[in-house]
Amino acid sequence: MGDTASASTDIADAQALLSLCDDAYQQRRVPAFFDQIMVPEHDFVGADPALPAPDLTMWLPDTDWVGEIDLFNNDFGLSIGQTFESQQILDNFFAPAAPTETPDRTSRSRAATERGDEARRRSAIFEQSPWLWVPTRNQHAFSEHDGVTIDEQHIDIATSPHEPCSSIIAISDSLSQGARDRIFQLVSKTSASRIIIPSFPSADCLDKLIKVGIAKRMETDAWIHPYTFDSESSRLELLVALIAAGCICFGLPSVNRTGLVLQEIVRVALQNLTERDNSAFRDLQYLQASMIWLDIGAFCGYQRKMEIAESNLLQLVTAMRRAGRYDKVAYSSILPNIDDNADENERKWREWVQFESYKRLACHLFEHDMDMAMVKHRNPLHSYSEMSFPLPFSRSLWLAPSAEVWRSRMLSMSTIGGLPSLHGMLKDEDPITYLSPAVDSQVARSVYLHGVAAQIWEHSKQCALIHEDCDPSLQLWLRSRHQKIYNLLQRFSLPGDSTFAYTRTLHAFLQMYLHTSVDTITRFAGKCGEEEANRAYTLLQPWSQTKDARIAIYHAGQVLRAAREVPNHQLRGQDALMTHHSIMVLWTYSMMMSDRARRTGGNTPVRPAPSDASHGPKVFLDVHPSVNSDHVDAFIHKDVGKPCLTTIPSTTQDTLRGISSTEQVCDLRSPSQIMEIGVELLDAKHPEVERKIKPPLLRALCNLMEGLGRLR
Repeated sequence: MGDTASASTDIADAQALLSLCDDAYQQRRVPAFFDQIMVPEHDFVGADPALPAPDLTMWLPDTDWVGEIDLFNNDFGLSIGQTFESQQILDNFFAPAAPTETPDRTSRSRAATERGDEARRRSAIFEQSPWLWVPTRNQHAFSEHDGVTIDEQHIDIATSPHEPCSSIIAISDSLSQGARDRIFQLVSKTSASRIIIPSFPSADCLDKLIKVGIAKRMETDAWIHPYTFDSESSRLELLVALIAAGCICFGLPSVNRTGLVLQEIVRVALQNLTERDNSAFRDLQYLQASMIWLDIGAFCGYQRKMEIAESNLLQLVTAMRRAGRYDKVAYSSILPNIDDNADENERKWREWVQFESYKRLACHLFEHDMDMAMVKHRNPLHSYSEMSFPLPFSRSLWLAPSAEVWRSRMLSMSTIGGLPSLHGMLKDEDPITYLSPAVDSQVARSVYLHGVAAQIWEHSKQCALIHEDCDPSLQLWLRSRHQKIYNLLQRFSLPGDSTFAYTRTLHAFLQMYLHTSVDTITRFAGKCGEEEANRAYTLLQPWSQTKDARIAIYHAGQVLRAAREVPNHQLRGQDALMTHHSIMVLWTYSMMMSDRARRTGGNTPVRPAPSDASHGPKVFLDVHPSVNSDHVDAFIHKDVGKPCLTTIPSTTQDTLRGISSTEQVCDLRSPSQIMEIGVELLDAKHPEVERKIKPPLLRALCNLMEGLGRLR
């Protein structure tokens, strides 16, 4: 009886346990689909406990691990790919049923396939871009050049189609025959018979090219002094660098090619020089020659040269930093005195020019570094906080043709309060708002914007580490920092002078850069392959519907407006890349609009967006802000209006106010037409010059945009 009672008790306990389990099971009841698939024909308790949960081992290859199979030659790629593919299927099975949406699953699958095909085609086109270079075994410094050949009859500044020298600076120095022979000796020794030199230009021809190379510096930040230049006492490497710079400015392919050969000569010669004499690292002329060849190589449009120039920039930055040229202690105050005799005044002037040359070179190098960081998306080598040296004096002082003129201008100019530094301007906004007449305003405004660019870069890197689960106070600080930088750029003003056209282009580009990721844009365009293009799409589609996206495309349009104001034949370097990136931002936004319209244009009707073609006025993004400011504000803040671009090169306010013809308007829903506008803009900056003899970088950018524009 005891056994029977005990058995009855055990049965009752078992039934109670089963009842409890059944109640718990009912409480977390899963859909019937799971009843049939996960536990078919099995009792909840009676399911086979030996069956493991689905994991990676279920899709590993069935291989005899102890047999003669070569483990390292075993291909896991297909099985692992099937693993994640099958896991995705299971995830879809386990996920709750989603409400039916439009378009249907077939349409979504077709759209995904189309996006994959488009990404593949974009990636194939991008392989020919200036950014991607795969070194080959037999490629070296002179493998792509035949030799040094210059037809001296074509070295005529007045007839060059590229207007290589618009400066009125008169350089009195003249290259001697002896200096010409020493230059030829350096070229032939450095090339070491790897290039052919059937003839070498005369001293008069080289003198013209040197003066063009110096005068081109005058059009921007003027960092080589024209009136103390002496070819007899200059380093040969500097002379060859100036000749190369002069060649690059001519619109003749043969002369341009010679400039690229000489650029390689300078690069190799400077390396040989520092191997023989380490003291050259502190020599101003060595540093200037290094800066010239880096300027030429960084934006020449040839993949190998661009990558080598980018990788060699650190050496020049290190030399300047170790020489203390970024610190204020390296610069002493030199002031003339009315009682100084001629020799003393001459000595002071030349010493002052030496200091100013270092300062201007430091500013130019910092700007070059930041330009490379922004347009090529790589880390900068400078920190704006280390730039404590005083900014250069005004251009009128810098371009004083003699010591007497310099003293007269210096004594008549007030220098009360001293010269500001970049560090000081970023710390306090007043110096950039109220610039002293003693400061070179063009250099000050340009270097200030590049300092803000460094802050934008820092902010973008910090944002990349922040996600939704991060500390809310950190997220709030980042948003506050973003608004602070944007307010700085909004308050920044520039004169209407054409000499500030590049600075205006940079100003608009930075405001665009602050509201988008240029790296993600280029990945979507195919820079990193099909997989990354698809991943970038998933980030850009939600971004394209935000206020940040509308701000970004507005400032991208303003970049185009500023680029159109750049003087002809001058849009050829970092400003061309900024223009290209702006076109890419507009094109990407257009692609997202087109994709969204295609996905929502299925069987189920949807409410039109406020910015639909039939709703709201045209919002021109590339005109003067005063032309349609109300429409721009409504578009940015409320997404009301139809964003458009103008297809005419003129940007005068009177003309833009009268835009009404459909032939003059590019609807932003047309990706191919946006690319056409970009190509036309770059082509128009070099009028009457065939595409095949335009600067190589512009040719490459135009070909890239045309290829992407033809995809749709």
